[in-house]
Amino acid sequence: MSAPAENAHTTLATVDRMIDEASPQRCSLSPDRSRARPLSEIIDAISGRYEPIRGTQSLVDALSLGLAEVARAQLRAFPGNLFWDFEFMAASVMREAVDSAGPAQLARTRMQQIAGLQHLYGRETAIRFTYVHDFVYGYDWVKWIARDPPPRRHHGPYSAAFLHYMETRGQQLLALISSDDRKYPTLRDRRPRNAFPFSREPANEVRLHQDLARRRQLPIEAWKIDANPTWNRRYAAIRAERARVLSHHQAPHIKAENHQESPQ
Repeated sequence: MSAPAENAHTTLATVDRMIDEASPQRCSLSPDRSRARPLSEIIDAISGRYEPIRGTQSLVDALSLGLAEVARAQLRAFPGNLFWDFEFMAASVMREAVDSAGPAQLARTRMQQIAGLQHLYGRETAIRFTYVHDFVYGYDWVKWIARDPPPRRHHGPYSAAFLHYMETRGQQLLALISSDDRKYPTLRDRRPRNAFPFSREPANEVRLHQDLARRRQLPIEAWKIDANPTWNRRYAAIRAERARVLSHHQAPHIKAENHQESPQ
């Protein structure tokens, strides 16, 4: 094993241990398994599909280190995050990188952008969302496309165009929060911001999204390397309705806290 490859492998193993320590259950939304795959296993599964291509190792190393960077950023910015599915994210970047003029550089740049979004939207800034689920499982992407489908529907959930939008939107939210906007006020305590009309307490979050995964009502099945993301369904409305039904059956008194409008 070459030195760069060994370094990438060691880094993935280190970050896998960090995730296991921070989130011992390491949950997946896959209906077929409860535990998310280790990062190293994801990279092995993806890279195995490209082994015959000459010069792939430098790209695999760049993707590995980039995925480790994203996972570290997620641990810092979203310490309460519940689900750890990275398959489709890594596979998407790999597919685009293989066909580019500079595969390793594209993988590095794209994963750095994704890691930066973790910082921007998590607890390290005034936005202070609890989870990264809406990004990973496609809700943010769907809303972006739905606003202007013809030019946007050909851009994937980890495309440069969509990531640029998320960066711009994050800065817009920070500006609104700093002015104590009615929809996006400055939070007066350390509770995370809930931008949705339903509870996102951990037990409710798990129950709701497992229900949606079983029903195949998520925009992205992020636990699949070959997922087929879809944007042209009313995913936000479907989720809100399932949250209402599940909350009614379990605890009718539960209400969302810190409710503001959707961040989109």
